[in-house]
Amino acid sequence: MVATFTMMESQVEAPNVMPRDGKLVLSRLGAGESIIAAPTPSLKMVLEGEEIYEADGRTIRVGAGQFMYLDAGEECRALNRSLAVGLCLFLPPAETGLAGSLACGDDPLLGRVLLLSSQASTLGRMLDQFGRMLAARPHLGPSLAPMLVGLARDTIEQPLAESRTAIAAINAAKMSTRRELHAKLETARAHLHACPHRHVPLAELAKVAGLSQFHLARFFRDAFGTAPIAYHRALRLERAAEALRRREMSVTQAAEAAGYSDPSALSHAFRRHYGRSPRAVAAVADAA
Repeated sequence: MVATFTMMESQVEAPNVMPRDGKLVLSRLGAGESIIAAPTPSLKMVLEGEEIYEADGRTIRVGAGQFMYLDAGEECRALNRSLAVGLCLFLPPAETGLAGSLACGDDPLLGRVLLLSSQASTLGRMLDQFGRMLAARPHLGPSLAPMLVGLARDTIEQPLAESRTAIAAINAAKMSTRRELHAKLETARAHLHACPHRHVPLAELAKVAGLSQFHLARFFRDAFGTAPIAYHRALRLERAAEALRRREMSVTQAAEAAGYSDPSALSHAFRRHYGRSPRAVAAVADAA
């Protein structure tokens, strides 16, 4: 695979024909709008700022820490209200090996446009990591393009499959309502992943998602199998546990980094979640 790379620093109309092996675009765009062709499936990740897309009769706001999957089909309209830095990966056309199961345009659950949290999947975390590297060192683009396009092509099915499961579990009658709720829940989930250092009150999360606290708690549990507060607690504890395993922090430092008042509070949370103390977690790392 020899995917191409380009930088985009002005609003333009993208060509209708993509390179055979896909394309990676690093964009730094100010206020304005573009018409983006969609001859192949693509991923649009925001690293800084916010981008607004109109596709498939929907308006999707993609903020930092999120990415959008857009299936092949009609062009979409992109709008920036201020400076935004992003990454766009155009995947190879189907005849070059893209698995047919990746297409979601005909999927009654997914539709054609899907908003996802960057940190909630292996693919999202990898794209975010390498995207930030690329934004700092654009000269790496030609060497990173084949790897990132190949990674997206080979692993996009996982977040798509997880989204199918989540949307199917949301208790709403209309499919369009389920999709809109899923987008709001992914916005909430991205906020939780962006705040691993502190507790996020339900009221704050509901405001971010644009839902009432009652509906946020209800639909979040439907989609992800747990309450938003419990989901966030697990994220914070895993971050602390990983720091202890790697010997990067003391228990006191890990407690502070995860937003716990003191080591005792962290220890109590660890025992409830893992069944052992923070020091026991560190000891396991030493034994390994």
